[in-house]
Order: sequence, then structure tokens, then C-alpha cells
Amino acid sequence: MILVYRLSSFFVASVAVVGFLALLFTRVHPFAIMVLTSLVCALALARLLGWHIGTFQFWHLLGTPLLLLVSSFGPFLLLENQFSKFGLAVLVVVFLFLFVEHVFSFIHLPMAYQPFTLEYLSGLLHIISVFFLSVLGFGLSLFLQTPLWMLSLVFFLILFFIVYGTLWAGKVDPSRARPYAFAGAVLTTELFAALTFLPTGFYTNAALLALGVYVFLGLSRAHALHKLSKEVLRRYLIVFIVLTLVITLTSQWV
Repeated sequence: MILVYRLSSFFVASVAVVGFLALLFTRVHPFAIMVLTSLVCALALARLLGWHIGTFQFWHLLGTPLLLLVSSFGPFLLLENQFSKFGLAVLVVVFLFLFVEHVFSFIHLPMAYQPFTLEYLSGLLHIISVFFLSVLGFGLSLFLQTPLWMLSLVFFLILFFIVYGTLWAGKVDPSRARPYAFAGAVLTTELFAALTFLPTGFYTNAALLALGVYVFLGLSRAHALHKLSKEVLRRYLIVFIVLTLVITLTSQWV
């Protein structure tokens, strides 16, 4: 049985590869491919996690890689360059493999697990997922005129899960994590709505939103763990200011 679990990372990565290749080279409806790929990966992950659906650990370790995979389909379909699509697919598959590999160690081989690996890796995957989701959200708003309230509601729910999951992985008490998650979801949703009115492309808006989420997650985690100091605040402010300038100065304004 341990061998079946051991192969989970290879299986999930292989399913993702097949899904991306099917989107590129088959005429099957993209929605059907995305749903089937996500469903198979979800079932494999749930089996690896032992179907403990009554715990948040199950939903966090299931939802984090699944959110990365599902959200990546948005920019994958929007990209026009084939090499860019290949690069995006490789990035997603590699992160899926690494995350599921560490989940296997965490659940089934705790002696081989490196402490805090999933905490940092899930945080990175969350930021990437926010960027992918933002690209999709801004793209839907621009091309399909999807109602802003609908997109904002989806962002609120997803960001609540992301912030709460990040703080949970950081060993923050759930009673303290929920207010941060609610505040982070509200602020991020407001930022998403405000960015839709800027005369910039959706990649620029997505990068600014992902940067805002990164700063909020870092500061809220430090504050919740009573580790927020002037040095930590200064570091995040410098990163935020520098990257904001880089994004705005290198973006194309319309």
C-alpha cells in the first residue's frame, strides 16, 4: 500500500501533463479536459490524504495543489505563444510534483519530512495561484464582460481559504486566523475591484494583486505569531515599493 501512496506525486504530475497536452493537441472541449484532469488529481490526492474530510488539514493539502492546477488553466488558455504555454505547464507540473511529494513524506514518512517545507511551499503556491486567478479574472472582465460582483464573490471565497490556510500552516491559532482571513479576503477583493478600473493589462493588474497578497500574508502571519517588528515591516515595505515601481514602470498603459 505504501508503494501506491509513493507513486501519487508521479501520478498527479502525469495526469497534469496529459491534461495540458490534451488542451494543446486535441479537439476535445477544453472545459471537459479541465474538469476531468482536476477530478482525477483530486481523487488521487484525497486517497493520499486518507479521506479525512473532517479536518482542515485534509482540505488545505488537497485544495492548495488543486487550486494551483485549476487556476493555471486560465492563463494557459489566454496565452497565444506555444512556448509560453509549455513553460507554464512545466512550472505547474514541477510544483505539483514537489508539493505532493512532500505531502507523502508528511503523512506517510514523517521521519523523512523536512520541517516547515509544506508551510513555505504552500505559501509560494498560494501566491502563484493568486496571480493565475487574477489573470483569469481580469481576462474574463475584459473579454467577456463578466459582472464584477460575481468575480469579486469568487475572489473573496478563494482568498479567505488562502489566507486562513497560510496562517493555519504557520501554526496560528484558528480563532486568531479567522479574523485575519476575513480581513484579507475583504481587502484583496476591494483591491481586485479597484484594479479593474486601471488602464493597464490584466497581467500587470494580476502582478500587483499577487504582490499585495504576498505582503498581507507576510505581515499578518508575523503579527499573528507576535513576530512583527520594525525590521520585518521595513523589509516588506521595501519589497512592496520596489516591486510596485518595477511593475508599473515596465507595464504598458493604455
